[in-house]
Amino acid sequence: MLELKNVSKSYGSDFFAVKDLSFVAEEGDVVGVIGPNGAGKSTTIRMIMDIIKPDSGEITIDGRPFTLEDKDRIGYLPEERGLYKKEKVSDVLRYLAALKGVSKADADARMDKWLARFDLSEWKNKKVDSLSKGMAQKIQFVSTILHDPKIIFLDEPFSGLDPVSSDELLAVIKELKQEGRIILFSTHVMEVAERICDHIIMLNHGEKILDGNLAKIRREYGNNSVTVECDGDGSFLKSVAGIKNVQESGSEYTLTLESDVDGKALLAEIAAKAKENGATISKYMVNEPSLHAVFVSIAGKESLSEEKE
Repeated sequence: MLELKNVSKSYGSDFFAVKDLSFVAEEGDVVGVIGPNGAGKSTTIRMIMDIIKPDSGEITIDGRPFTLEDKDRIGYLPEERGLYKKEKVSDVLRYLAALKGVSKADADARMDKWLARFDLSEWKNKKVDSLSKGMAQKIQFVSTILHDPKIIFLDEPFSGLDPVSSDELLAVIKELKQEGRIILFSTHVMEVAERICDHIIMLNHGEKILDGNLAKIRREYGNNSVTVECDGDGSFLKSVAGIKNVQESGSEYTLTLESDVDGKALLAEIAAKAKENGATISKYMVNEPSLHAVFVSIAGKESLSEEKE
């Protein structure tokens, strides 16, 4: 378990990059540290990795402070990629693994496994600058996990990947999660976080504004609306008790509900009304908000235009 307790980092007397941040990342969870550019995500990761020191607070793993040995159990995929472009892929991977204490024999065996997994075996002895951007990104990811880390930081890992490569990487991340790794995922693209994260830590201006399970967050911040597809005239929906507003789009109707209405409980009433009016309900879906919508509802639209850290 990775835990931050009341961690702060300031620059100067009045600018807090991170302020009084606390959260827990459990084994086997993908924890999304999300927010707009400038929210404090990269500063948080750098403090956990001991690249920079917090001004106050405590960072622990399994209930104790980090040690030098713990640093070798961390894998970090930075947003700014850093492969040696004029060197061969195999040499770069061996070197980066050696920095984490991995022998040449072990590095070669693991390298062959992961290169084959990403269909990059034929590029093993090619220079890094001959790779496409997507290939280089996958090699960077391999370098992040080659030493078999317990804690994995992924900073914008899907940047530069096409949809097929993104799905490949997502599948690997899910496997690492199932193996019990602690995975922290940093992004400002909240739609990406929704695909992969179990737990969300949402930052804004260096402060935590949301902390919780993704499904629970969606339920808590739902906009209390449902989508109905109606075969037949759906005008009767406007007269159903508890429906505040009806938006029509072809045969689909988005219904905004009164605050005390249970969307699921409403289904039986709508179905009965539809039958009375000679219509049929073919789809009934309780809508859940996107993380983008949740962020805007908490922090306001202006927060999305922050400059990068």
